[in-house]
Amino acid sequence: MEALKTAAPAVEDEKEAAILEAALTTFLAKGYDAASMDTIALTAGVSKRTVYNRFRSKEELFAATIDESCRRILPVDVETIEHSLPPEEFVREMATRFLRGILEPDAVALRRIAAFEAGRSPELGRTYLEHGPRWMARTCEPMLERLVARGALKIEDPKTAIWQLGALITEPLASIVLMGDVPSDLNAAIEAQIESGVKAFFKLYAD
Repeated sequence: MEALKTAAPAVEDEKEAAILEAALTTFLAKGYDAASMDTIALTAGVSKRTVYNRFRSKEELFAATIDESCRRILPVDVETIEHSLPPEEFVREMATRFLRGILEPDAVALRRIAAFEAGRSPELGRTYLEHGPRWMARTCEPMLERLVARGALKIEDPKTAIWQLGALITEPLASIVLMGDVPSDLNAAIEAQIESGVKAFFKLYAD
């Protein structure tokens, strides 16, 4: 099976990349509310003006941090890899990359921050949804559409199906990890979750 390579960072501006890295570090260390643009600028080694020249607000910077985190989950040359693997193997490979990505400690911590802050600021919760799960669903939906076009799946509503696939390959493991009950053998737990989820998905849409 061909290994999937990590997507190249979407950020070409070195200062912007440094700001995003500093923002991630700061949000994880202090939480959203206590994080300040001053601290992020200091951590990035740039001026506060430089930060504001690229990001108009802390919320916009938080959204960009989530964007960058999601982009790093996706492989390069998705369509090339897609056509080099049987459909079920391709879905399994992509699902594994996705689940491993969202179970990375930084990704779990960002989700906890967003969930906590959403109780006080629903707008921030919507920001996380739009730049995290919804962005990922929109990005991956065309993959299902191409598999349907190849006759590998029978799906009338890819938009719904991609969310169903996401639930099947993540739950209950994602919630278990989110709540801090990380399995002693996380790799084995991921493999078991993916295997059962992908089988269930193909039973729904490939028969």
